[in-house]
Amino acid sequence: MDNTLLFHVTSRLRSGVSQADIKKDLLAVGWTEDQANAAIAEGLVAFGVPAPQGRAAGGIKSSVAEVAVNFFSFVLLGVIVWAAISLYYGIINRYFPDPLVDRYAYASSTRLIHYATAALIVAYPIYYMALRIWFKRFREDEKKVESGLTKFLTYIVLLIASGAIVGDLITALFYFFQGEITIRFILKVLTVLFVGGVVFSFYFLERKKIQYGHDIPRKTFTSFGVVVSVFVVIGIILGFLTAGSPATARDRGFDLDRSQNLRNISSSISTFAYNFKRLPASLEEVTTSSTYLDITDPETGKPYEYRIIVAPTGAAFEGTYELCADFALASDQNGDYYNDAYSRYSAGKSCFMQSVSTQTR
Repeated sequence: MDNTLLFHVTSRLRSGVSQADIKKDLLAVGWTEDQANAAIAEGLVAFGVPAPQGRAAGGIKSSVAEVAVNFFSFVLLGVIVWAAISLYYGIINRYFPDPLVDRYAYASSTRLIHYATAALIVAYPIYYMALRIWFKRFREDEKKVESGLTKFLTYIVLLIASGAIVGDLITALFYFFQGEITIRFILKVLTVLFVGGVVFSFYFLERKKIQYGHDIPRKTFTSFGVVVSVFVVIGIILGFLTAGSPATARDRGFDLDRSQNLRNISSSISTFAYNFKRLPASLEEVTTSSTYLDITDPETGKPYEYRIIVAPTGAAFEGTYELCADFALASDQNGDYYNDAYSRYSAGKSCFMQSVSTQTR
């Protein structure tokens, strides 16, 4: 508190000037409303007006625990904003695929959707409760004021959040300039605008109520809670429908392992044929030259099926063989990073016929 200001206010109170006139004069020369109220409060305390223990000038400062809850809520806000945008982006990518986008993005989108869904399920309820605690403290004591640290952290985190949202918009525009003028582009822009609009509208009103003491109806914040909760629940449901249940994800993981195993076996057979000028009699024979080759199903432990269809003999340098595996699910229609024969399979037993050359390279 400025000593000159406090002396001035105390002197005028002693002279019998009303608090309203003192405040009016202070505001006229440039002091803020908070500073004027705090100076008048300290002046009254100096005159012997009792103040409750723990009360600071102008109101009771937020406790360390309340500051921690407020800061933690902003950490959760960052997690929720990232998770919501990532989740809806992943869903949009799956339902509105773009052939110009790297196929690996589709293969990894399932993991992203599951991770974003998990983040929302954990972070959103905690964030909701943290906000309830924060507002409850100020509702129970209308004279409570924030500490300077709380205000500082609030605006710093909002600045970071605004930067992240602007970055997402820049990314969306980048893809627009790259030719992604599609419904998926429009949906992504709307997603970012919705999330950004809700966040900043909510905290704009929160600042008016908490920091400046404006009378914002409680139902206004309740409406925000309902809208955001519906948005989160819809995203979680769509996430499960798009990426599948945990059981589906497990089956998909086993299928990807099977696909990769067959791909590795095929490569090893080609190397074997080149080195020995023949096809291996069995997969076990291939493992003698490929120590880390996995020739068994990752779930059942049974060996993959292998049979020679045409063996290279005499002057024939070309041989043909077949590899088979039992898949739990059909492959993603968009393929995967490799986009080869082993990337596309149906549910159940799928066989892949391959040709190999034994001639000198």
